[in-house]
Order: sequence, then C-alpha cells, then structure tokens
Amino acid sequence: MLLTFGVPIFLFIFYASLFNDGVPHNLPVIVLDSDKSQLSREFKRMVESTSTMAIYTEVQDELEGEKYMRKGEAYAFIIIPKDFERDIQKNVNTSITCYYNGEYILPGGLILQEFQTLGMMFAAGARIQTLEQGGLTPDQATAMVQPINTDFHVLFNPFTSYAIYLNLSFMPMAFQICMMIVTVYAIGRPLKYQRGKELLDKANGKVYIAMLGTLLPYTFIFMVLGFFMNSLLFYKIGVTLNGSFLVVNLIFLSFVIAIQSMGFFLACIFNSLRLSMEVGADYAALAFSFAGYTFPENGMSGFIKVLNYIFPFTSYMRFIVDYAMRGIMFDANQYGYAIGFAVFACLGAIGIPIYAKKLKKGGYSDY
Repeated sequence: MLLTFGVPIFLFIFYASLFNDGVPHNLPVIVLDSDKSQLSREFKRMVESTSTMAIYTEVQDELEGEKYMRKGEAYAFIIIPKDFERDIQKNVNTSITCYYNGEYILPGGLILQEFQTLGMMFAAGARIQTLEQGGLTPDQATAMVQPINTDFHVLFNPFTSYAIYLNLSFMPMAFQICMMIVTVYAIGRPLKYQRGKELLDKANGKVYIAMLGTLLPYTFIFMVLGFFMNSLLFYKIGVTLNGSFLVVNLIFLSFVIAIQSMGFFLACIFNSLRLSMEVGADYAALAFSFAGYTFPENGMSGFIKVLNYIFPFTSYMRFIVDYAMRGIMFDANQYGYAIGFAVFACLGAIGIPIYAKKLKKGGYSDY
C-alpha cells in the first residue's frame, strides 16, 4: 500500500516543490576587488542586479577567496584586477577572472552563462562610452560596437525552467520504479508462499483470470495516479502541452501496461521473489541513464542507442516530448515508440506459460 499510493504521491509533491522556483536564484559568489574604482563598483552592482548571482562577501586576497571556495560557501570567485578602470580608459586590454565550481554542473553552468553575458555587456558599455567621448553619437557608437543584433527564441520551454525540464522526466521515472516493484511483488507473492494452486483454484483453473485479476486493479490505480501526475505537470507546473491531454494519458496507460508486462515477465522467469524484485528495481532505475533525456542521444555510441530501447521509459519519454511538448502528430517515430510498447506486452505474454507452470506447481521451487 505504501509503494502503491504513499511513495508516488510523496514523490510527485516532492519534485514539484523541489523545483518550485523553476531556475536557481541568488547563487552565492565572492568578489576580490583589487581596483576599488568607480567602474569596478559598477561591475559589482551589475553582478548583484542579476537574478542568478548574489555577492556573498568581498575578500581581501586570493587565498581568502580560495578558502571560501574550498569550504563550499560560494559557487564562484570573481577577481577584478588592479588598474582595471585605468586600463579601460586607455584602451588597454584587461580581464575579469571568474573561478566557478565545476563539481556542481547546474549552478556552475548558470554562473558561467550569466558571467559571460555580463562581461560582454560591460565591455560593450565601456566601448560605447569611449566612442561617445571621441565624438560619435550614441547610435553610431552602438552600431560600431554591435553591428549585428541577435534575436533568440526559446522553443517549448520559454522560461528555461528546470521545473518543466526535469519534472517531466523525474516524476514518471520515479513512478515507474514503484510500478515495477509493486507488479513483481503482486505476481510473486503467491508464488513465494506456495499459494499458486490456491490462486489457480480461485480463477477456476484459468491462468489469464489469475494474471488479470492480480494486475488489473493495480493498472487502474496506476492510471489514476498517472492522471494526477500529468495534471500536476501540465496544469500546475506549466509544462508545454501542444497535444491532447487525453492522448497524453493514453500514452501513459500504454507505458503502465509495458511496465507491468516487464514486471510480470521478470517475476515469472526468476525462481525467487527477492531476486525478481532486485532485478526489476535495478532495471527500472537504470532506464533514466539510457533514455537520452539529459545526455543527448546523438552523443551516444551506436550500441548504446540500440540498448536504449530495452527500457519502456525511453519510448515513453520520447513519445511524450515529441507529442505533448513539440506538438508532433503521429509519424514514423511515434509508431516506432508504439511498436516498442507492443514488444514489452509480448514479453509479458511469453511469461504466461511459465506463470501457469509455477501456479500448478504451487509456487517457486526455491523459496
């Protein structure tokens, strides 16, 4: 009951609250201002004005800054060199150094991106000011510094929100582990305790009734929880929905059947409930690493690209991203994902005769 209801609902709420802000804000950085000039103070104000970075403290030397970084009290260390203002005014090349912690990929990447943007803006502003002092108009100076404007459009996740990006995968990923364990346990429990014959008698000797009678209640429960999860994703968190919400839930139902089929197959081929649950949990947990969601499929080797599809989660995530977020109607890829779900359903069908033998025998022979 805990794995069926409690853990999934807790995980949905946990992930939704964990990424509630969408993007991390006010990441602490430390600053060493060796110039103490008007321009260096202006740059520090620009750092403070960003939503990504917040100056945690200012240090007096590099060794002090290094201590803060090693303690993990700041994600970045910005050094403004001596004679910074004088060099800019004399058109001498100068630089501001930013050391950022690469152990933390997300905050490190955000700080790097924000710092590079700040650096370009500050350099452009300083160059425009110098040109204006030389007699150019503001428009002429701007045209010389930036002759070509860039126009960016972020598709499908316009706010670059990590709540949208990560929750779309984390929630079903965690839920599929629960579904796998519950399915294996529901099928394997009568076999573990040698109650297979009793179950078969209740099903009037029909294996299909024993199997469906065990799994269908969980299918219904998982579908209701999946509807709650999708409602949370698309209507509360704000994941882009360019398709039908009904079709999204039908895709999830196919995913549930694929997971249950794989769990049923694992519970049948092994001769121990504990081993079946361990293999099922490990198999489900590995799916995220191979799905190509955070690490692009194009960067994987050919063997890994093929290996991806031994997990139902791969087909589900690509199906959802293509249909729900990108608004791609059913094409060759979508049919490929549907075929992938059908293959897992066939694996479940292969386990039926094995399940029948175990029921007739009473259960697992090694328990």
